Amino acid sequence: MDIKKPSVKNTRIVAASVIVISILIWGLVELNKTTERYFYGHSITQNKIVNATRLHKYGITGKNITVGVLGSGFYTKHPVFEKTRIIKEFDFAENKTTTLNYNHIKGLEHGTNVFSVIGGFKVNDLIGIAYGANFILAKSDKSTYRLAEEEIYAVEASRWLVENGARIITTSLSFNKCDDANYYYPGQMDGRTALITRAADRLFNKGVVFICSSGNNYEEDWHIIEPPADGFNVLAVGSVDKYLNHSFFSSCGPTVDGRIKPDLVAPGEGVWVANYSPKFKQEYGWSHGTSLSAPIAAGVAALVLSAHPELSNKQVVEAIKRSSSKADNPDNLYGWGIPDAEKAVSYFGPAFSNVPEINGNEEEADIATYVFSSYGLVKSSIELHVLQNSKMNESIYKMAEKENNYYRCSADIKLNNDSVRFYFKAKDKRGYSTKFPSGFLGEYFIIVKSDGKLRILN
Repeated sequence: MDIKKPSVKNTRIVAASVIVISILIWGLVELNKTTERYFYGHSITQNKIVNATRLHKYGITGKNITVGVLGSGFYTKHPVFEKTRIIKEFDFAENKTTTLNYNHIKGLEHGTNVFSVIGGFKVNDLIGIAYGANFILAKSDKSTYRLAEEEIYAVEASRWLVENGARIITTSLSFNKCDDANYYYPGQMDGRTALITRAADRLFNKGVVFICSSGNNYEEDWHIIEPPADGFNVLAVGSVDKYLNHSFFSSCGPTVDGRIKPDLVAPGEGVWVANYSPKFKQEYGWSHGTSLSAPIAAGVAALVLSAHPELSNKQVVEAIKRSSSKADNPDNLYGWGIPDAEKAVSYFGPAFSNVPEINGNEEEADIATYVFSSYGLVKSSIELHVLQNSKMNESIYKMAEKENNYYRCSADIKLNNDSVRFYFKAKDKRGYSTKFPSGFLGEYFIIVKSDGKLRILN
């Protein structure tokens, strides 16, 4: 039997089909890279539950806010931290300027998990809730055992974090029982007994937002929250699963003096984290515990402060609690509920991008920013205020919405030898107004020219 050879025409058709299919596959892959799910990878759920994803799109990422993370050790060489701004670290248990301790692998794993969910950033792998923030790391754990001296280290570390500029402290360590001493018991969860609890409340009085995990002893004899979660002004964070139900292990309240605890709940089951990765272990994985809930809530606090740096710590706490899912009916399983980052960020007024966009030249600047409010914007109120020359004469420009919540306008400037400064204003439908920047960030952005381009300093 004769075997017919494929014709040149058929070969060309097959080749063309292969090329077309390859192009389509490539196009689908590239299109997928533009999606939200691709950006966040498996960490999308924890970001979605606290409603942080649109804030990230709008450029609200925690920038310029310093968060202190108190933990048991950190593997900062993990790829997820390549772009994370770690400005300082110290090990109080070993008196070292690094928090990496290979003799305490369990602690290293725990701290790395915790830190990644607030500060990690690797596209399609893991995006932390406040990945744009600055971080200071403090280690207080000495070994796998819980030692009484470690509470002393934790107190010292907390003070050090504040002295070095932390506006928020988050810790997932608790000090209910020790292996080398008789220690606290449930009847002492009154906010006045544990050393770390008292220290946390003192730091709150100095302006710090102090956030901690509630503990994982709901089904154990201990049952209730663990120090420092019993603090009067400490935000204790319990856990919910992906269906938003109370996690079976998440410690509850009330405190022995009758206060509602935890204050909040956040994802603590099936949380996507970065692992300490020795040989034969995956770089990322699923983890469980209120240890993950606390840094997620702390990330929300950092987002609030980055959009409203003028707020006091009391106002940050108010914004988060009053905009959470059970704000009108708090209880001792959920507290005030699951934080809603969008509502919290705009609770005291509209929120702008942490850093606006700028283009143009020495005579005209095109300035754009996102601005939004969960309570509705008064679109006609959105203004750009430009101050320039030695007299700081002020010009006001109305900003136009170019796409949903994205506003832009052009401003006349004279950059030459004079500094040009600007700020934004907006009002929501409740009548709350925002001036941005403000607070410790200063009263305006500064326009400079660098490498032939206009740039913004703040």
